[in-house]
Amino acid sequence: MLNRPVVALLGAGLAFLLYLATLAPGLTWENFGADGGDLLAAAVVNGVPHPTGYPLYTLLLQGWLALLGALLPASDIAWRGNLLNAVYAAAAVAITADISRQWPLNYREESRMKPGNTRSETWPSINHSPRTTAVLSLFVALAWAASPLLWEQAIITEVYTLHSLLVVALGWILLVYRGRRTRRVFASGLVLGLGMAHHMTILLLVPAVLYLLLPDLHWQRKINGAGRGPWLLVGGVLAGLLLYLRLPLTTLIKPLPPVNWGIPETAENFWWLVSGVAYRHYLFSVPLDSLLDKFSRWSLVISQQFTPLGFGISLAGLYILDQSRPRLRNFVLLWMLPLSLYSIIYNTQDSLTYLLPVVWMLALLLPVGLLSLHQWSVTRGLWPASLQATAVPLVLLALALWIGVSLYRLPTISLRQDDKAIRFVQGVSAVLEPGSLVFSSADAETFGLWYGTWASGEIAAAAPDLILVNVALYQFEWYRNLLPRLYPDLPGTGTAQVADILVTNRGQRPIFFTEQIGPADPEELEKVGPIWRLIPVESEG
Repeated sequence: MLNRPVVALLGAGLAFLLYLATLAPGLTWENFGADGGDLLAAAVVNGVPHPTGYPLYTLLLQGWLALLGALLPASDIAWRGNLLNAVYAAAAVAITADISRQWPLNYREESRMKPGNTRSETWPSINHSPRTTAVLSLFVALAWAASPLLWEQAIITEVYTLHSLLVVALGWILLVYRGRRTRRVFASGLVLGLGMAHHMTILLLVPAVLYLLLPDLHWQRKINGAGRGPWLLVGGVLAGLLLYLRLPLTTLIKPLPPVNWGIPETAENFWWLVSGVAYRHYLFSVPLDSLLDKFSRWSLVISQQFTPLGFGISLAGLYILDQSRPRLRNFVLLWMLPLSLYSIIYNTQDSLTYLLPVVWMLALLLPVGLLSLHQWSVTRGLWPASLQATAVPLVLLALALWIGVSLYRLPTISLRQDDKAIRFVQGVSAVLEPGSLVFSSADAETFGLWYGTWASGEIAAAAPDLILVNVALYQFEWYRNLLPRLYPDLPGTGTAQVADILVTNRGQRPIFFTEQIGPADPEELEKVGPIWRLIPVESEG
């Protein structure tokens, strides 16, 4: 019998096997995953990764790395991080299976409708047998699992699958949980708070959350004349936000962790970190002549997740909600539109990954669209009489087609053979000398250095007393203050110009650049392995 736990576990298990079969073997820069080196290094040294600091993700990653380190001590650290993302994604698939089994097939909105409203007559009237709902929920779970946007993030080390898991958990509370109102409101606030302690784009879901929670927030049990609902919601949010206390606590560690963005030991530095000040210039900065291109990319990503046919079925499901479940229709639109708009106006290459909650909602619309498609085909006599009473054959056909599409996509999505970042770390380890000074700028190369130095340790082992300086971060005062605390014997630090470090150390130690960047003149650099070496002074001329 395919009951709720069985379907959820089956969906999660199949999803995890898919991710395991296509998992990146170690550090990777694919799928906008350059930040993986930063996240892993911060977790290993108990530091703080890039804004907003990701306290929830870092704590969970630290525990996971320690657990797998005890169980599989020879395993690659980056592989462990990749595997954790697969676990997050598989858990999100399991919860999705449970949601799709109960919503919106069994959702009851008629009681909220005015007498005489007949819009619910457009709702698919097929008999939803346990077999039908079980097969439908498994299809939805697997479609979500193999959507390229989730699949690509589930096989690398990044923050988006944990974000997806929190979003799906929030959806389960809103759409499925029917326990005590106090628990529902507080749990919603808690997941929102945890989400804000992880990825701030969850704030874009607040309008949808408040809209669906409104009846519960109006619930009154008088305490000193005030309703409990709003206070429970705010209390849950604040409980989740307590995780941000981790950030200033890391500055009490001696010596200071080398990965410590913002050094959040003051209120000013803390706010710089958690508010993402460094990234604000990306917001509303898309040139007008590029907006059409961004919208086209948004359209392409959305339509390709379940193929154009699947996207059409999801739109059919939204149409059914519009005709029969207006409250759910409003909720769905409030859920999808803010995130879609934000992904378009935020001027970065990876902004489309913010669409994961939108893709998930489109997956939930698939069963409504499929059932309406079955009902439409039955009324036109397109099914044999023996198959008209159940939608299982149609769902099985859709599932078979989707498995075929996923197998077709597998070679292009799989990262089993990806070793570009791994070869970079190995190449750097082979050419650096003890006491080397390395300048970097781009995320991929910088975080690759950080990973090899402070996480896996292979670069640090090959080049003891290594000094790393990031040219792009040198504009920030906190970073200029961090360098002398990390390297107290390094001359030239603490000034406003990164060139001072180069000038005062030239001829004193081997100097390398991961890219042909200032403060070095490109003509002074010679390629050695994957990086460039500054030509020693005695060799000039």
